[in-house]
Amino acid sequence: MRGRHLNILGGVFIMFGLLAWGCANNNNDHPAAGPAVGFVVTTDFSVGNLSTFTTTTPRTATTNILGSTGIYSDSVIRAFGNRVFIIQRLGSNSILVIDPNNPGTPLANYTANDPGPNTQQSNPKDMAFVSSSKAYISRYELNTVLIVNPLTGERLGTVDLTPFADSDGIVEMGRMVIVNGKLYVALQRVDRNNGFTASNDSYVIVIDVTTDQVVDVDPNTPGVQPIVLKGRNPTDLVYLPSTDRIYLADTGTYITSDAFGGIEAVNPNTNATEGIIISDDTLGGAIGVFGVLSNTIGYATVFDQNFNNFVVPFNLSTQQAGTPLTGIGSGYIPGLAFDKNGFLYVADRDATHPGIQVFDTNTNVKVEGPIDTGLPPFEMVFVNL
Repeated sequence: MRGRHLNILGGVFIMFGLLAWGCANNNNDHPAAGPAVGFVVTTDFSVGNLSTFTTTTPRTATTNILGSTGIYSDSVIRAFGNRVFIIQRLGSNSILVIDPNNPGTPLANYTANDPGPNTQQSNPKDMAFVSSSKAYISRYELNTVLIVNPLTGERLGTVDLTPFADSDGIVEMGRMVIVNGKLYVALQRVDRNNGFTASNDSYVIVIDVTTDQVVDVDPNTPGVQPIVLKGRNPTDLVYLPSTDRIYLADTGTYITSDAFGGIEAVNPNTNATEGIIISDDTLGGAIGVFGVLSNTIGYATVFDQNFNNFVVPFNLSTQQAGTPLTGIGSGYIPGLAFDKNGFLYVADRDATHPGIQVFDTNTNVKVEGPIDTGLPPFEMVFVNL
């Protein structure tokens, strides 16, 4: 996630752990109707694959859908319309397009790199979809957001964010969301020259999806201004329609005693931050990924000083956190997702019993799991067939 990328040894984060961006719920899009099937990318960090799982009891998985070909070992997953997109990150730098009704035969596999010989690896991080013919790809190793036809990979242009880089020259773009015709792009702006430390202000850039131009959020100040976050090192981002706010998971400096970590709110109507509304100290550790089901029901992955991982419920309305969920291993938890019935799915990479854990969000009680996904699970999406 949620550089990200990351070395994970024995299921334990090291310094780059939270730079390996994970995803919680893919911008909070829930299936609205029809039979839903879960898709999960799986990996042991040497090979990867795709599995599916049912969303009715008893939940079961069909593993290794792509057979011996598999997918790149460092991949995340998104869904839009009736297609699934596997973002194969640093080392592969490509997008795999899947038909949910025939997932074993990919429809397309296209590069996220710029054209030409000996080009820089792009390290794609996220996709945000305007339509079935236009999407944006954030690229962690480059300063340009790529615009493509998501089904074919046809290049439609780029948006240059170079003016927003810190002294190392790279903006470190990651998670994105589209709200009211504007694309919001989180820039970590970590210091590559000093171990990817969060020593700079992090930004959110606003882009008009009609013109593909960066929006100046403060016309009274010379130049084109970004949203300057109160927190640092944003590793996840979701939009909640009921509150009309964008929420970011700020991992910060991994130190809960500073002011840079927690859940931050951005108002898309004013394009201004409302600050960190739930601190990492309240959550009980540094935040990784999170999911928001409503103004009162949210969950975050949190890790302590020993890199033990927990899933912590939180309430945006009261700005308080609850007791960590039980029944989950203490290893790396890279993904959370909600199905259309509001159940929480946790990608549990426990060293001995990895799988998907399922929780009732009304009671915070585990109802099933671990569901065996073949290789350990990484990220999940739900698609209506």
